[in-house]
Amino acid sequence: MHESGFPYLIAVDGGGTSCRFALQAGAIRHELRLGSANVFSNRTGALATLSEGLARLVVQAGLPTDSLADIPVFAGLAGVIDNTAAQEVAAALPLRHVEVADDRLPAVVGALGERTGCLIGVGTGSFLGRQDADGIRLIGGYGWSLGDEASGCWLGMALLRRCLWAQDGLEAATPLVAALGARIGAGSNAIVRFSAEAGPADYAALAPMVVEAAEAGDPLGQALMRAGADYLSRGLHALGWQPGEAICALGGLAGRYTPFLPADMSAAFTPARGTALDGGLELARRLAERSARGAA
Repeated sequence: MHESGFPYLIAVDGGGTSCRFALQAGAIRHELRLGSANVFSNRTGALATLSEGLARLVVQAGLPTDSLADIPVFAGLAGVIDNTAAQEVAAALPLRHVEVADDRLPAVVGALGERTGCLIGVGTGSFLGRQDADGIRLIGGYGWSLGDEASGCWLGMALLRRCLWAQDGLEAATPLVAALGARIGAGSNAIVRFSAEAGPADYAALAPMVVEAAEAGDPLGQALMRAGADYLSRGLHALGWQPGEAICALGGLAGRYTPFLPADMSAAFTPARGTALDGGLELARRLAERSARGAA
């Protein structure tokens, strides 16, 4: 039994690719994974995923299906762009104790635990967050068409732009330009054809080429990594990061920027204490405590 009086807690980590669920019952944790749950791009589909996952989770835990309504649930979901969206999604779920929020929030809590510090999330997309005694502040994560600077998608798109510059004689070609030509076809027409059909994952698939070229000393690769690191550095300072505070990395590219960041930031990188699901369960625990106080 949790101190709040609720014996069970549920966390949901809903992304554009997959949605993970966890139910904590004392020392036992039950988990499952289903498909996408982006409430901005496909709310109907996301709600169907959430309903199915929650129902399957309580059955997996050996609980009666009607017990779900009374379990505190924290759902961090992609596409929750404001409080209105969060409240609408929460109202659509068959739950009495539920909090819906941006999926970046439990990632920060899971990574940092109770520590003051920052999280940089850099995979296909990107965002930054900082936690201190006053709460959590988030920046970035606005999607590939408007932002996601330093992300895999951003690196891939930036690579294509700079290769077009090289084709037009605006800057010197490097081995990275030739490597891109070998992969998608040489010349500006091949780049334009690729971009006409590419989505975020396609652009992000080019990012390892940039990282490997930069680490091998390629001038273009290094320039792109420095540009991404500059954004991350400015973002961390904008959040209020102070030397000595922990910086955790989330996503396949986050840690690859450490050689390109200022020395005090690189030295501050520390392993995450947990996952977004861990953070979601902590936030569900806090919700349960608030619910218990409200019922007292």
